[in-house]
Amino acid sequence: MNTQFHKAEHSFATCEVSAVADQSQSVGKLSYKGYENGNLSGDTLASVLSQFQVICELIDQQGGMLRCGTIMLGYHNDDLKGDVLLPDGEIIGFWEMEDDDDTSHFTPEGKIERALSAPSAWMLQDSIEAWLNGQRED
Repeated sequence: MNTQFHKAEHSFATCEVSAVADQSQSVGKLSYKGYENGNLSGDTLASVLSQFQVICELIDQQGGMLRCGTIMLGYHNDDLKGDVLLPDGEIIGFWEMEDDDDTSHFTPEGKIERALSAPSAWMLQDSIEAWLNGQRED
């Protein structure tokens, strides 16, 4: 089996992709500031690299913070609110930080009421990760 490896880099994120020539699946290990944050997959090496490029654009242009396997838009650009996405682009909800302190809230996609709150955006992403893991177990 002929396996191709490719590493794409951004100032904060990397994607290490392996593609087996006779299989129709490429997998990229996604990391942010050295910490693993899930996988990207696609039919070709180019499709995985394209997904990674979109994530890099979300980081650069929409203040995205990639952590705990989610992308929280509006964090690094000081909007302090925005969509919460999975690395594959699926929107799973919305987050926002209160004006007077760092308390942050998460509302799942399609819901009206907040499901999670935490004293900081970082801790909220931890809570979202736990919530997602609970959703997958159901």
